[in-house]
Amino acid sequence: MINKVERLEDELKSLKKLPKRPNLKASKLDEDRTNKPKEKRGRQTGKRKKKESLEIHEVKEIKIEGLSEDWRLIGHEKHVRQDFIVQANNIEYVLEIWENPEGEKRVAKLPVHLQHTHFGGTLKAFIIHQYFECGVTQPLILSSLKDYGVDISAGQINGILTGNKKFFHLEKETLLSTAIKLNEELRTDDTGARHKFRNGFCNCINSSLFTYFKSTYSKSRINFLEILRQSRSDYQINEASLSYIKKEQYSSKYYQILKQSYDSGDRVFENKASLENYYRSKGIKAKYAIKQITEALLIGTIVNHGFDVNTIIHSDGAGQFNIFIHALCWKHAERPLVQLKYYNPIQGEQLEKKQMEYWQLYQALKTYKENPDKKTALQLRQRFDELCTNVLNYASLNKVLNILKKKKDELLVVLDHPNASLHNNNSESDIREYAKRRKISSGTRSENGRKARDTFLSLKKTCRKLNVSFWDYLRDRILNQNNIPPLGNIMTKKHQQSLA
Repeated sequence: MINKVERLEDELKSLKKLPKRPNLKASKLDEDRTNKPKEKRGRQTGKRKKKESLEIHEVKEIKIEGLSEDWRLIGHEKHVRQDFIVQANNIEYVLEIWENPEGEKRVAKLPVHLQHTHFGGTLKAFIIHQYFECGVTQPLILSSLKDYGVDISAGQINGILTGNKKFFHLEKETLLSTAIKLNEELRTDDTGARHKFRNGFCNCINSSLFTYFKSTYSKSRINFLEILRQSRSDYQINEASLSYIKKEQYSSKYYQILKQSYDSGDRVFENKASLENYYRSKGIKAKYAIKQITEALLIGTIVNHGFDVNTIIHSDGAGQFNIFIHALCWKHAERPLVQLKYYNPIQGEQLEKKQMEYWQLYQALKTYKENPDKKTALQLRQRFDELCTNVLNYASLNKVLNILKKKKDELLVVLDHPNASLHNNNSESDIREYAKRRKISSGTRSENGRKARDTFLSLKKTCRKLNVSFWDYLRDRILNQNNIPPLGNIMTKKHQQSLA
């Protein structure tokens, strides 16, 4: 239901003659459209016995008062009640000071996580958890901590959220590098993410094992390739970059320039400055040429550093993600078909028939993933061609079908790679976190804030996928307990288990 704010936004858009809010409904591709009678659900029995698995932290015995002496105790009846302790816990650490006969003094040291700070690890974890997991604003965190008896300022809360997070940033980067090593299918999407009062973008790369967020001011293909390159700064000419130029059918003139440089051994440019010098030396000035060559060199770089050219990049169809083996989302591709209108009963029947064929083909692909074979794959390709066959006297439907036909190879990637996903809903679900953040805050104002937002939301989503408590993870890392293995190691273990 559209709330008051959204209605006002729609009215402003109408007055300014801006596009209306898209009315996108949830896809029904995974719903059962058969006429089978639905199973009647009886009363649920065998509920999970929650209290049996609860850890008991304290036992209190309750006595009966006022009994006469002829009563005798015959047993106890147990009742477990869950409760929670929320209070300040100020600790004074008394450090020993020793002195030797020569007058040299040595003072005991605080644990590492307590050095150069006024706050303990659990309090820091609580603040980070409240902000990134629960979406509580910094002013409300400050207010609640004051109620609990914690003496802390707004600046100190901001410092705990954004400052000195190098270890967390490094672990976040291992998520993407581990996924690349494991040759995971990379599902991706992007959304708006304001920074320093400017409109920016956040790119989400994920799989069933991890989620990785990266915010920038661009959503181009070069930006996406730089994200895959991660912390490296080099550009390389190699077979992969030359193949990319040919595949994208870019100018043969620039292919020859790169080929000559490759043959002469001029193959690696350490950073952007050296690459710009190369462009000047070769007389390359056109913006489109610089863009195309930079894309090719970034492809060469990430491939040289271990990226498999057979990696599946699954997206909703945005052009910047159309690299390597590009797979498209069936639920996004269905939207134009669902939104079509018809103007007579015949068109209504034609549209309903095509929608049912689309649904049936999607169900057949789901079945194929479980038991793939070449004969079935050929039949499914033929069914896709039949789906895209034009109908009589319905131009708008034929237009949609022609667009689907052009996307055939990208929609049917699953026939050659049965592990590929059929839809991109997980990326949309993960990136919805940024839509929620936009409602809480207009954006980040410092580079540390932007990095912290990307890092902790990445770690939170990944913990959830790996069945790791985000709260336990935060305490483990901040308190230097190291009871939880690196998330990259957990990803590797789960990947190997899925292959077994």
